[in-house]
Amino acid sequence: MKQLSLRLMMYATILALLMAACSSAVKGTAAISEPQQPAQTLIPASAEPAPTTMPNGLVDVGGRKLMFHCTGQGSPTVILESGHGADLTYWLKVQIGGDRSYRVCSYDRANLGDSDQAPTPRTFQDIARDLHALLTNAHIGGPYILVGHSGGGMMIRVFTDQYPEEVVGLVLVDSGHPDMGPRLLAGLPPESLFEPKAIREWRIWLSWMSDSHGSLYKDLEGMDMKASNAQVKAAKPLGDLPLVVISRSPDNPTLEGRLPLPAETNAKLLQIWQDLQSELVGLSSNSTRVIAAHAGHMIPTEEPELIIEAIRTLVNEARSRMGVTMPPALPADLTDMTHTPRILRVVERRETKNGMLTYYDDVYFTDDAGDAVFATVALTSGNLPGNQSLSGGSITASANEQENEAMETVHWVCYSQGTFVIEMQIVDQAINKSEPVKFTFPCPAPKTGISLYLILGLAIGLGLLVVLAWLLVGYRRSRRASAFPPSHRAEGRSMEY
Repeated sequence: MKQLSLRLMMYATILALLMAACSSAVKGTAAISEPQQPAQTLIPASAEPAPTTMPNGLVDVGGRKLMFHCTGQGSPTVILESGHGADLTYWLKVQIGGDRSYRVCSYDRANLGDSDQAPTPRTFQDIARDLHALLTNAHIGGPYILVGHSGGGMMIRVFTDQYPEEVVGLVLVDSGHPDMGPRLLAGLPPESLFEPKAIREWRIWLSWMSDSHGSLYKDLEGMDMKASNAQVKAAKPLGDLPLVVISRSPDNPTLEGRLPLPAETNAKLLQIWQDLQSELVGLSSNSTRVIAAHAGHMIPTEEPELIIEAIRTLVNEARSRMGVTMPPALPADLTDMTHTPRILRVVERRETKNGMLTYYDDVYFTDDAGDAVFATVALTSGNLPGNQSLSGGSITASANEQENEAMETVHWVCYSQGTFVIEMQIVDQAINKSEPVKFTFPCPAPKTGISLYLILGLAIGLGLLVVLAWLLVGYRRSRRASAFPPSHRAEGRSMEY
């Protein structure tokens, strides 16, 4: 019996190793046949500009530094708060698409982008304190109009509760709601052991929204969602504070960020989301609802003009209350062209790795004022797979580098076949833009091959199968031998004769 138990333990161990080998083989296949499709981004040069004299830089907020970028000038100041896990480049289309006559600032929260790491878990109150310290130490004066997208909408509500005298307006862009976790969870089918992967992914994410403790969801910011939701619920009413609620189009069926859901479940979640958006309108007695024409959740990149118009409206209202006349936007042809960034040359490099061609275009530029803050990129020919979009990146080159010669690199990976043309511009603090430069990326079909991990995994799996078969044959022989001992076999032969 003891020998049988040892054999069974051996078989269990071999089976476990076999499953691990197969898992390794599957991972190797996926890395080649179905590569992930990350958004194309700019790789900025590294530098640390002075935060108090530049429109962008790293600012100390108490032993840690946060990155910020500001454009335009004039009061009130508009502050852009990104959704969970998103950095400041997410706001590029909004920040450079507005008027020059008011200041617009975006920033990277702790644990994101170019900002320093912070201890976790964190709450929305921690984020509000960090933002207030940034504004104070970078001398970015108020009053403030706060614009928050997705989870950022809840963050600016907490900031407003903490510093109500400094806020003169809010724009909630398809904002999160402190009850969205449990209410959206209720729209999913009852949990089951073998539920589809898409349902499982959404369940994990929505559970994290309710209570992040012990969650399987990977959160870059390390948020304590249970405490943060409680802080939003405890916030004082907004009274008559000007509020604009911008919501996704009800005609857009795409729920971004996760695997597609079954049609019925998808429709339920979309309706629950619209109900949550309607409740946000009731936060202020002076609120306005705006519905996107076609955008889904990603309104800052899909319909940024809605946000720009809402900002412009609140800026006008705030200036009217302050007795300040809204000056007209400065025409582009009257801009001081000596301060316009200039692209000097482009140097292209290529590299093939894992069967995919990668382009690197080093863009050398100069800016006499040394205040270039963004590099924007836009696709002018070709189609990106999935729901990807292009925006660009922030410039971290110092003023001295920009006045002489600075460099930004456009990085393009050929994940799919086709010819892609993108247009790039350098943008400074006053929203002066360089002449555009275009890049053409002819992309062949990615070369597929057999992954080394796949070969190794299959070899290990085959070897384990051979060993397992050999052990099973031996086990069956030993069972027959134990069932018919020699004395019984002899008696059987004598009876047959």
